[in-house]
Amino acid sequence: MLSQKACIKYNDFVQKYQRHIYPMLAARMQRLCAERDVTRALDLGIGPGDLTVFFAKQNVCQIDGLDINPSMLELANNKIASLDLSKRVKLVQGDVHSLPYPDACFDLIFSYSCFHHWQDPIQALQECECVLKDGGVLYLVDTYPDVKALLPQFEQQLDEYSYREIVKKAVEESIGISAIEQFLACANMNEYELQPVDFSEEELVAGIDYINYDHQLIIDSPRPTLWELIYRKPYVNQQRKELL
Repeated sequence: MLSQKACIKYNDFVQKYQRHIYPMLAARMQRLCAERDVTRALDLGIGPGDLTVFFAKQNVCQIDGLDINPSMLELANNKIASLDLSKRVKLVQGDVHSLPYPDACFDLIFSYSCFHHWQDPIQALQECECVLKDGGVLYLVDTYPDVKALLPQFEQQLDEYSYREIVKKAVEESIGISAIEQFLACANMNEYELQPVDFSEEELVAGIDYINYDHQLIIDSPRPTLWELIYRKPYVNQQRKELL
């Protein structure tokens, strides 16, 4: 578990180099759920809270933010309170491998750059399946392992050793697509999309105002560096879907 100092440094890294990604992901999530009335969502591994904040700005649903690290929750709480979102965002210290929620209570579960931290991805995926409502969406985003080849480009542009270590660690711990497919099969999650994150023009525009041009990472890559998993939990039966 990261120390309080390391959590603060991670938050500094996010604000300096990555803040524009979160409104882009929030816009993408909003589009994915356009045909569903999202009343309650769960952010797994909320970290400093940025993705929840931007998603909360786009809708009025209740959001639960879960993290195992109390220092991350403190950072998230400060950010959420400063934006007067505390009434709609509830923070919980907990573990993705044993989610502290009843079955079928979330319309949407989302997580960014957290999957590679899961010690038992199969169990964690099964937990997500349990707390999702029928027709609910699980949306996970993380880094491709072959981004490791791009580390020299990151190292040239990141201005602190601690920032370089954050990126290096995330890449080295990232999980390959074939392994993810095996985890999904073992969790009996068969209907899904697993693909590169390819932001639409509208989603890219959502992040423009949040780019830190003094610290913009310009990476020459032949394809997107992030993958996304989109899983929609099947309805128990078609009749129930029609009733909903």
